[in-house]
Amino acid sequence: MTSTKPLPEAVQNLRNLWNIRKLEMQFTQVEAAQTLGWSQGAISHYLNNTTELGPAAVIKFANFLSVDPLDIDPSVGGFLPSIRTRIIKYDASNLSTPLNEKFYSKNPESAFWVRIDGETWTDLTGDQEKSIGGAPWHVRVCPVKDFPDARLFLVQLKGQKGAKLFRMDVLPKPESIRKKYSILELDINLQPAHYY
Repeated sequence: MTSTKPLPEAVQNLRNLWNIRKLEMQFTQVEAAQTLGWSQGAISHYLNNTTELGPAAVIKFANFLSVDPLDIDPSVGGFLPSIRTRIIKYDASNLSTPLNEKFYSKNPESAFWVRIDGETWTDLTGDQEKSIGGAPWHVRVCPVKDFPDARLFLVQLKGQKGAKLFRMDVLPKPESIRKKYSILELDINLQPAHYY
């Protein structure tokens, strides 16, 4: 009687996600290999735990499958970039002349995404509520202590289940706030983020 050793969690997760996305994306292992720049055999070795699934392979698979690398291997977080380089292509005051300036955006470990239904959420400006509108979108937030220089916040008031967006200059009084998060990023793209 042969005992089979259970697959590591990361390999099990990869296999599950691979099978789901293979049906959704309609790709073959050969097509995936061409896109990933690997041989079909290399992919098979990762899926069958013949080759160890390291952080670089996890990130490459995550990008290909359009999933978060942490969904494959929850322990890979330490290998993901905490600082991302962003390019400012233009200044809104002059869209004729490219700027092409770089800035760096920190990705605190405490950050997480919140989905917002644009039809029902509002941006409170002074005494007036304005509908943001549109399809559901996302905001990436973190505790205020991790990004104290924010200009926009997601705030849950005491006695309320939901939260609303507030600009820094119209925040409610501290005694009326139950939870407050700094907003790091707004995203209307409903696809998972890619890690490079």
